[in-house]
Amino acid sequence: MDKVLTVEAMVAKVPDGASIVFGGSSLSRKPMAVARELVRQGRRDLTLIVNIGGPEVDLLLGAGAVKKVVYAFVGFEILGLAPHFRQARQRGLAQFEEWTEYTVIAGLDATIKAVPFLPTRAGLGTDVLAVNPAFRRIADPFGSGQELVAVPALNPDFAFIHVNYADCAGNAAILGDTHIDPLAAKAARTTFVTCEKLVPPEVLRRFGRDASILRIWVDGVAEVPWGAHPTGCAPQYRFDLDAFTQYLEAAAEPERWAAYLDRVRQLSPEEYVDHWGGTAGLQARLRV
Repeated sequence: MDKVLTVEAMVAKVPDGASIVFGGSSLSRKPMAVARELVRQGRRDLTLIVNIGGPEVDLLLGAGAVKKVVYAFVGFEILGLAPHFRQARQRGLAQFEEWTEYTVIAGLDATIKAVPFLPTRAGLGTDVLAVNPAFRRIADPFGSGQELVAVPALNPDFAFIHVNYADCAGNAAILGDTHIDPLAAKAARTTFVTCEKLVPPEVLRRFGRDASILRIWVDGVAEVPWGAHPTGCAPQYRFDLDAFTQYLEAAAEPERWAAYLDRVRQLSPEEYVDHWGGTAGLQARLRV
């Protein structure tokens, strides 16, 4: 079954007010072409679910597209804080729900298992339970006396995941750490995959266990070279320090940020690659 779409067609299926879980982690393998397309198409009131969030969350907050963020962390790692995330938190421009890495995993897993919550010890002895009213302290119902945390199921409407390779049916291979991506693909009502390259099924099968996302979970797939840029997509390319520097400089001044958003709205995925020097220029700077 051919599930090939464009990024534009994928995002066109996302209504205002939808909840979206993003794959990748931090500055690694984020579906940035999707985040830019959400800005291009003017989505609003989105709920974003991330484990380790980065520029995808910050860009959408800076574009005024977000109602709520469920997260364990959002930042730019060695490059510092995520400027629009910080501003939105300080000014109360959106709702924020603090989780931990493991509880995000447990919340997605609860949906996969078709249960309303999963019990865990994660969060006990921390302030997470004080700042997140979504969690509940419960006693072991089998009488051991143990105190546990009930983590509610996370039910995203959409998952967007960027991978190294995929076939037309939606099977996908991630080279390296899969992060939460297989869980996100299973838990979401609709899962879309973007990939660096579409390959025939017989080629994808050569990746063995790296083909960790199966077609049964995927509703559409798009070939989007450099679709994670400016984050990295190992082993094809590393994150782009120059692009992040420009982003952070623009985010520091309202007029420059408005111009940055205008550029995001104007450039198609293909034009975006050309803007950064085309495939040859990007490879020369970022090829691992």
